[in-house]
Amino acid sequence: QEFLANRQVVSQRLGAGNPSSGQGAGGYADGYGPNSQDVLVTSFLAAYTGKDAGSYSLNQFPKIPIPNWQINYSGLSRVAFLADVFESFDIRHGYRSSYNVNGYTTLLQNREGLATRDAEGDFLPFYQFSQVTIFEQFVPLFGMDARFKNSMTANLEYRKSRTLSLSLLNSQLAQQTENIVVVGFGYRTNQFKFPFGLFPNMKKNNDVNFKLDVAIRDNKTLIYRADVQSAEVSSGAKNITLRPAIDYVINQRFNLNIFYDSNITKPYTSQSFNTSFTNFGVNLKLLLQ
Repeated sequence: QEFLANRQVVSQRLGAGNPSSGQGAGGYADGYGPNSQDVLVTSFLAAYTGKDAGSYSLNQFPKIPIPNWQINYSGLSRVAFLADVFESFDIRHGYRSSYNVNGYTTLLQNREGLATRDAEGDFLPFYQFSQVTIFEQFVPLFGMDARFKNSMTANLEYRKSRTLSLSLLNSQLAQQTENIVVVGFGYRTNQFKFPFGLFPNMKKNNDVNFKLDVAIRDNKTLIYRADVQSAEVSSGAKNITLRPAIDYVINQRFNLNIFYDSNITKPYTSQSFNTSFTNFGVNLKLLLQ
């Protein structure tokens, strides 16, 4: 909605700076209609960067790059009441973003200062684009890695990403969003005993590593068409994976791995079906030295 509303504001600003323009129809300046590239790109950048279209720069190549950062903090394990429980406790947060212009060319008609118009009556831009894209990703929005005093490990990560692609060929906007939650647990010991009193005589000081990873992924692609209020879901799905595994060191030459992998996918569109599959098995590794 904000992107569409910005077009009239940007159009009037562009028209005020061009002596060949005047007042057009529908609240737009003459030569800067709702599908003009100069209008669309500036309106798009202002809307999805949270800026005011009335003061946002009309330069379609921003001079100041979008900031990126990565923050890691590992000092929580030194807090008194946590030091008795955790051997290490790390928190992570990161952000990455980029602005890309695809397939642009310089129009010689505009370079020569001619007020040349296209078939729709809009002024030809100085640079002609095929697509502009804004990509931003929290990697992660919040992440945590903990190692306990009893050799247990735990990790939690929440990642978000968004890709906005504006096509200047058909004035169509594609928005792809993705949310991922990953939870993991692990435990390593060399004093493993079978539960419930099973095999009481089998006590070996071999390493056993238990791992459990659970991931929930939600991705969706929405298509916004010019002057159409509702969006169309073109693709996407919810996905859940469950992966427990056990690694057991029998001796210096043999390692035993027991694994289970479950994957469930539920698509957002009728073009695909709900799917699920499960893999499980045992691997025996022989190490030759």
